Amino acid sequence: MRAPFAGRVFGWFLLLVPFVPLAWLFGEIDRTRGLVPPSEALLGMFVFGALAVLGARLLPARTPSRVLRVLDREHGAGSRITGSAVLLLLVLLLVTAVFAFSRRPLLIDSIIQWFQAQIFASGHLYAGAPPDEAFFAVQHMLVDGGRWYSQYPPGHSALLGLGAALGAAWLVPVALSVGTVLFLYAFTRRAYDLATARTTVIVLALAPFFWFMGASHMNHVSSLFFVSAFLYLLVLWEERGAPWYLLGAGLAVGAAFLSRPLTAVAVGIALAPFVLATAWRKRDVRSVLAGAIGALALVLLYLAYNGATTGDPLLPGYIKLWGVDHGLGFHSTPWGSIHSPLAGLRNELTDLTLLSSLMFETPISALVPAGLLFAAGWASRKWDQRLMVGFLSIPIAYLFYWHRDAFLGPRYLYSGLAFLAPLTARGLLELFRRTAGRTLWGGSTLTRVPVPSVAGLLLLLSFLYAAAYSTPRRFHVYRSGLASMKVDLAAEARAASVSNALVFVPVSWGNRLLARMRGLGVSASGAETAYRQGDHCALELTLRRAETEEWPPERTAAAVTELGPGGETVPASSPLTNGDPTLRLVAGVNLPAECVDQISYDRAGYSNYSPFLADQDPSLDGPLVIARDLRVRNRELIAAYPHRRALMYRNGRFIPLERAP
Repeated sequence: MRAPFAGRVFGWFLLLVPFVPLAWLFGEIDRTRGLVPPSEALLGMFVFGALAVLGARLLPARTPSRVLRVLDREHGAGSRITGSAVLLLLVLLLVTAVFAFSRRPLLIDSIIQWFQAQIFASGHLYAGAPPDEAFFAVQHMLVDGGRWYSQYPPGHSALLGLGAALGAAWLVPVALSVGTVLFLYAFTRRAYDLATARTTVIVLALAPFFWFMGASHMNHVSSLFFVSAFLYLLVLWEERGAPWYLLGAGLAVGAAFLSRPLTAVAVGIALAPFVLATAWRKRDVRSVLAGAIGALALVLLYLAYNGATTGDPLLPGYIKLWGVDHGLGFHSTPWGSIHSPLAGLRNELTDLTLLSSLMFETPISALVPAGLLFAAGWASRKWDQRLMVGFLSIPIAYLFYWHRDAFLGPRYLYSGLAFLAPLTARGLLELFRRTAGRTLWGGSTLTRVPVPSVAGLLLLLSFLYAAAYSTPRRFHVYRSGLASMKVDLAAEARAASVSNALVFVPVSWGNRLLARMRGLGVSASGAETAYRQGDHCALELTLRRAETEEWPPERTAAAVTELGPGGETVPASSPLTNGDPTLRLVAGVNLPAECVDQISYDRAGYSNYSPFLADQDPSLDGPLVIARDLRVRNRELIAAYPHRRALMYRNGRFIPLERAP
């Protein structure tokens, strides 16, 4: 049975994605660290391909076939290789979590979910609102009706909360990632064969993108875990037919929904036709009902959580905080830009291209094995087509979502590894099986080398390059970078014998503006748009009037909106810079004293406030209450905490407030 036409198109698409001229088509693309230009991708393939051809004659011709036989054997070296790969992966996850990430959440998304995890660990769904939102406002957190909670679905935070209760939340993603590998091993062994299962494990162990993301606090980790469990339970149901297996599959996709709803819906819709077709053939209505009940039970749990937090079961935290512009579709975004079909296409092509280079960190695209499997017509197994549809469902779904970034890689596609890793293993094995005994083209001595030897040496060279150069280099970037996100304020306070303290953290002028707008009742979307597009000095003067004259929220929001776009990003060489690359001012205009004062204040040093939320007791009743420095307004919060020492944390020192500049 040969792959259908759609499969061949999919295969060629994967093979050609790394060579799409994104910069030529879309111009400059934001947040694309790790994107390899097509010219470099071609050069890498040529250089390493040539080395593989030249060196293949040195590789014993029977080596690839011997490796295949080892992977096929039930016991012996194949089992030891698989066990070693799992152990290696565990070590890599632990080393990454401890030495690269300092066991801390490093992106605002994961910080907020960790904060919510602490709320859950305390036995509550939300914390009480802080005394003044401006001192504590953080992107993606809601202060609403006396409640303080995150915008995110509760699933991932609940898992982190279990870890927090045990004092080791950072181990939760590590455990989930190892569990993902075990589920995918069990799935591929049943859907395919033992060799594919073992190769899938090896593929994931050699994929830095998998273990860099897998050691992080991001909810993509739990989403991938549950999608992998979903696949395993599906294949068990097909094999054994008992309804409780499909009930488990429904619960698994429902659990994924509690972490990343869009991913779970995309995967569920993509694979539902295959499930229904199998159930129709077996006349198995009970299993379908069981699966639907399992998924629906956890969807209802999310609705109940919404009801307890936002007050409306059908109103998720995202929409409550940002408004309808946060939803799917092509429209204006919460940050003031426009999400169009072209922008969606750009985002997904960019992420797929990033995946091709960052999954293995090799000069050869990571999409080649799966692409070759389909383009060559080798995808003849029923699960090949299902995994293809499952993988495609995720970028298709995210076409309609306005935001993307590349923190630790193309993270929105991370759950797609549940489909791509087995297809990669399949592609590699089929390549070696189907080319056994074949040589390269031509009749010269140079080209009469076995194709499996060339392919094997190309893989070896590529992974040696990744192990010796590209992966350690990226590890160093993660270890040495994001320094402001790794500051452990609680640990520093203990070392300095600081307790029962109100600690103010100086932040940039722009951050103060954002927080003050939120405190004055401006919507999260309105505040972000004004901050990202407006003149910060004009915004400062407007907020001063609002604070002094005690404007109602509606008037403040209207005044901020009326300011509209203005100013431009201040270059680092400008005498007006405060070190913040997001600072926006009107060029060539003499600033009033109020704005000059804000810039001068920042030059004494400031921090990013959001990481310190990880050290904050959500009840604001722990050893430290950590607040944003709002300068003259600090005395308002000091009055709310009369029995705590007031300190300023600046440049790594705790300074009594009366000595703070």
